[in-house]
Amino acid sequence: MGNKSRKRKAAALEAVAAATIFEPEPDTRNPAKLQRSNSVPGTVTQPQAAAAAQVTPDAPSKGRHYTVSMAVPGSVIDNAQTTELATLMAGQIARTAAIFNVDEVVVIDDARHTQEGAVGKGAAFLARVLQFMETPQYLRKALIPMHKDLRLAGMLPPLDAPHHMRASEWKPYREGVILSSDPAEGSLVDVGLDKSAHIPQAVRSNVRVTVDMGASPTRKTLTSEALGVAGQEVLTATITSPSTPREVAGLYWGFSTRIASGLSAVLSESPFKGGYDLKVGTSEHGTVTPCTELQFPKFQHLLIAFGGPQGLELCMMNDRALADQPASAKRDPRPLFDMYVNTCPNQGSRTIRTEEAVLISMAYFQPAIISAAL
Repeated sequence: MGNKSRKRKAAALEAVAAATIFEPEPDTRNPAKLQRSNSVPGTVTQPQAAAAAQVTPDAPSKGRHYTVSMAVPGSVIDNAQTTELATLMAGQIARTAAIFNVDEVVVIDDARHTQEGAVGKGAAFLARVLQFMETPQYLRKALIPMHKDLRLAGMLPPLDAPHHMRASEWKPYREGVILSSDPAEGSLVDVGLDKSAHIPQAVRSNVRVTVDMGASPTRKTLTSEALGVAGQEVLTATITSPSTPREVAGLYWGFSTRIASGLSAVLSESPFKGGYDLKVGTSEHGTVTPCTELQFPKFQHLLIAFGGPQGLELCMMNDRALADQPASAKRDPRPLFDMYVNTCPNQGSRTIRTEEAVLISMAYFQPAIISAAL
């Protein structure tokens, strides 16, 4: 009897294990589902985690009105030995930004230039990969032209952010691209579903937009020939601001990417009214404070800046806007920031790579960000 009991228990455990890793066969009858899938082969999703992931983003307690920006120098790419490593670094930075709800990534062009207006190769590479990663998969073909810098970007693990929705998933907001438009009839939008969406606003073609599609699908049939789809059923929607999902529903909605010509341009070209009201620099020469004791002043727009292989000091030295400053003033970035912090004291390695520092620091700052955000 003892052996039979053990065999029954073993069989039950095997059945539970099989149920845990079972993934249904893809629906080959629906090409859209195959094309839009974000799943990564070889990964296992636990049922409890999957349920939490579906419920938590869909029903947040309130909107989020503060923003978090991250500045990273392009020299991290210049320091990579191969295109494969450069792509991996950029992908790690993109993943970190998504994991910690970063709303803006600023690429600092800290390379030396002899020509006015030129952009360094490292900064351009990093910005391209970041934009590629942030764009939902179903929009990439329409919005992102082929480029040698993106040759390996498709192999990176996806962000799997809330705005990277699957074809079978429904949320009030979606990202889309304008297919056609008419001043009198509005615009037709590809939102990654089997049916296009229609908005009353006329927007030029091939522009990315955020649309509000309501809590549940609402369909109608177009009768006008102006958009080239007369007689077809479409989904009704309205255009909205890209910040609406965050401000109204509390959903993380990806990050914008911009290139700054130097460290000073990161601050002076802020897209937010009034600029960044809290600026934090990270450096091994910064103040050491345990993360449990770190406190930020109240803020609405936070900027966290990271240095490259030679720190933020190199960003200062190569900043063209600071060319007239004495060399001694350009060696110390502290005056540009409200706080200058060492996020990984007592490190065992002589150096911490930027992609590692970004992940370590964003985790280190989380308690202070959450407690001080307005």
